[in-house]
Amino acid sequence: MARKRKRPAGPSSKESRSAAKNRKRSSSSLSRRDAPGNRADGFSLLRHRRAGLPWADAELQSGISRQGAQDIFPGAFFIDERGHLQVRGYDRYTRQMKISTSKPGEFRWLRARGSRQASLVATWSNAVKAAGRGDFSLIDAFPRNVSVDGVRLPTSHHAISRIAAAAAESDEPFEDIYSLVGAA
Repeated sequence: MARKRKRPAGPSSKESRSAAKNRKRSSSSLSRRDAPGNRADGFSLLRHRRAGLPWADAELQSGISRQGAQDIFPGAFFIDERGHLQVRGYDRYTRQMKISTSKPGEFRWLRARGSRQASLVATWSNAVKAAGRGDFSLIDAFPRNVSVDGVRLPTSHHAISRIAAAAAESDEPFEDIYSLVGAA
């Protein structure tokens, strides 16, 4: 005589079991991933590692562990031939960044799509800061007609002088744009 198999405890059908598993997985990951500080800290860890800092120093300075950053940005990491976790040279994650405008105290938000565009915005911002101190060599070296999020980054001496003057009149002359990186 054949014995009856006992059904496992829990949902009765495969669909409801998988739905329950997905629900449990999504609720736990959403709370961790959507926290705004975690995303900015993750970008900071990526930037420090690309700059050549060891894992321990990068984790300490950014305030997030490599596992936490890997949970937030899985595509930014890879395992090398020795089996060690490494950061890719660039990523495609979107960042929101603030740039100065020619009106005092007014900033514009840009969506930098990937680390290459974010680096361009940061380089342009550093060139504007240097121009505010009278050194236009960085803005002269910056490539012309660069657009980020549909906004062309100005490179003429006249436009840069106006932006630097407006930033000097502002309460917050030049902010560190990487400290303003947030979720998009």
